Amino acid sequence: MALFQYVILSRAVQGREEEFVAWYRDRHLADVCRMPGVVSGKLFRMDFQRVYELDEAPQWTLMTMYELEGEDPEPIIDSIRAASGTEAMPSCDALTKAGMIQAVGHLIASS
Repeated sequence: MALFQYVILSRAVQGREEEFVAWYRDRHLADVCRMPGVVSGKLFRMDFQRVYELDEAPQWTLMTMYELEGEDPEPIIDSIRAASGTEAMPSCDALTKAGMIQAVGHLIASS
C-alpha cells in the first residue's frame, strides 16, 4: 500500500475564525481520521504564507495534513467528501470553501 499526504489550506468566514478552529480541532479532524484509508491527521494554524503572482490570493488560516494509505488516494478523498455534511461528519457554516486548496502527493525524495 502506498502512503500519500493530503494537504488542505482553508479559512473561516470573516469574524468566525475561533468557531471554525474549534470545530476543526474538536470535531472534524477526528471525524476524518475515522474514515477508511486515513492513517493520521494534523492541524496547523498558518503563521506565514506567500502566494506568487496572484493579486487576490486568499489568506488561509489553517493547514491540515492527513496521511492516507491505499493504492489510489482519490477513492479515499471521495469517501470523505461523501461523508461530509452527514451525521457522521457534520459540517460547519463558519467554513468558507472559496479559495480552499486540496492537494495530494506521495514522497519521491527525502533528506
